Amino acid sequence: MIKLVKKELKLFFGNKQDMLLTFVMPIIFITLFSLVFAKMSNTDEDNLAGLVHVVAGTSVMMLLFSVAGIGGSLLDEKQEGMLKKLLCSPMHPNHILYGKMIYAIIISIVQLIIMFVYAWLVFDLDIMHHLPSIVLMFFAIAYACSSFGIVLTSFAKSRQQVQDYSTIIVLVMSGIGGSMIPLFVMPEFMQKIAVFSVNYWGIQGFYDIFMELLPITDITFLSRVFVLIGIGTVLNFISLKMFKKNILKIV
Repeated sequence: MIKLVKKELKLFFGNKQDMLLTFVMPIIFITLFSLVFAKMSNTDEDNLAGLVHVVAGTSVMMLLFSVAGIGGSLLDEKQEGMLKKLLCSPMHPNHILYGKMIYAIIISIVQLIIMFVYAWLVFDLDIMHHLPSIVLMFFAIAYACSSFGIVLTSFAKSRQQVQDYSTIIVLVMSGIGGSMIPLFVMPEFMQKIAVFSVNYWGIQGFYDIFMELLPITDITFLSRVFVLIGIGTVLNFISLKMFKKNILKIV
């Protein structure tokens, strides 16, 4: 399994197009959105709230798009015959999916680190005084988002289906979850259904860190973390079941 993860990472970092889409595009979006929100704010507190919303909302949304592509690579391996070779090896079939999950989590964490360090260096977002909470939130969000990408792959029949499903689902979740528009300007019924998105829990977690200044031991902050971990665990369980049903049957 470890060898599979290393192979995936080597292929990823050797592909300039994947690195561009994963690491550079989110930075471009953060820059553009931050400049727009900066012009709409009149106080330092409003500026901070706008920056946190832009960085957190964009981070989660771009993560969801990235992991959908990572999950889709499993279907490429199926079509190319690589998956069948792995299934015929002594490796336990579940380890193939576990390896893909770990790979997606690693890329997600790296992506989050790059986006928040960029916000720190360019827009002066104070991350140094909140590192423990930020690191915990990084792992929780990466786990939940990577699980989303894997579960899509388990249901889809082709790479094109993954792209189609992910585009629709990510845009809907980002719209209702607050990645595109702050929740407080949404109608009340939209704010209630926002809790069904990964975006909502990730953004609220970062609001707790930067705006409410909640410590890592605060129950409100920890509740966001537990919900994200719960989402990831449920999606991973579904992924394993569907993986056996839809993909392992090729052998």
